[in-house]
Amino acid sequence: MLSTEPGARPGVRLLALGQRFQKFIVVGLIGLAVNQVALWGLVGQSEVGLAVASPIAILLSMVVTFLLNEAWTWHDRGRGRIGTRALLYGTINSGGLLINAGLLLFLEREFGVHYLIANLVGAGVAAIWNFALNHVITWRS
Repeated sequence: MLSTEPGARPGVRLLALGQRFQKFIVVGLIGLAVNQVALWGLVGQSEVGLAVASPIAILLSMVVTFLLNEAWTWHDRGRGRIGTRALLYGTINSGGLLINAGLLLFLEREFGVHYLIANLVGAGVAAIWNFALNHVITWRS
């Protein structure tokens, strides 16, 4: 992987950041699949309310994405205790959870958007928040 370290040339750092973001997107798609299946199972099959089901599905996907990001996306940047990174990741992604669930509920209630489609919109917006903060804070060099 190219270096995103401060000493690297700006063009190299930008390219490396783009490669890392691509990995993050792949991991995010896996997490999104976990989220969508859990949401469908809780709401569509078990009749759990959307306001309860969404955070549960997001938390489940957070565990999956943390492990994948730790092993692949930022494998070269994790220093110190994994528990510390997991706590930071959970804290940052809790902001993403609020963004995702808030947009999901807003779009579904105010505009009648199907909950699985609204969830995709919320997850997309939350992904930007999650990547930016986790790159700078959780897996800082």
